[in-house]
Amino acid sequence: MTAAIDRIVSRVSRWPGVETAPHRFGGTAFVVAGRELGHVHDAGVVDLALTRRVRDALLTDGLADPHRVVPDSAWVTYRVRSDADVPDAMRLLRLAYLWRLLAVRRRGIDLDPDTDLRRLELPADLDALVRATFRDSLDRRAPV
Repeated sequence: MTAAIDRIVSRVSRWPGVETAPHRFGGTAFVVAGRELGHVHDAGVVDLALTRRVRDALLTDGLADPHRVVPDSAWVTYRVRSDADVPDAMRLLRLAYLWRLLAVRRRGIDLDPDTDLRRLELPADLDALVRATFRDSLDRRAPV
C-alpha cells in the first residue's frame, strides 16, 4: 500500500499551508499552522480530525470508520485498500484541511471554502451539515 500512501502524501503536502512531519506512531502527519489535520500510515490507514457532528455523518453514511485507537473521539479512520480508494481518501483529507484552514484563517492562508466544498461533491446531507458547521466562517469573508 506504500505507493498509494506515497501519492497521497505527495498531493496533500502541496496544499497551501500544509507541512508534513513524522507521526509519533509511524507514518506522516499533515500539519497546518501547528495543528494536525490528519496523518497516514504506510499500511494504508488515513486518520482525520473533524468535528464530532461531521464525524457522525461520515460514519452514518459509511464514508469512514470510527478511529481505530480512540473510537469515541471526533477522529475517523479511512482505509486505503487499493488505488481505487485514493480519491475518497483525498476527499476526506481535503475536508479535514478545509476545517483546519477555517480555524486558522487569520494566519494568512487564502481560501475560498465554498468553491472547495462544491468540488468535494459530498452527499447532500453531509454537505448541508458541513456548510452549517462552517457557516460562520463561510459568511465572514474576513480579509486574510
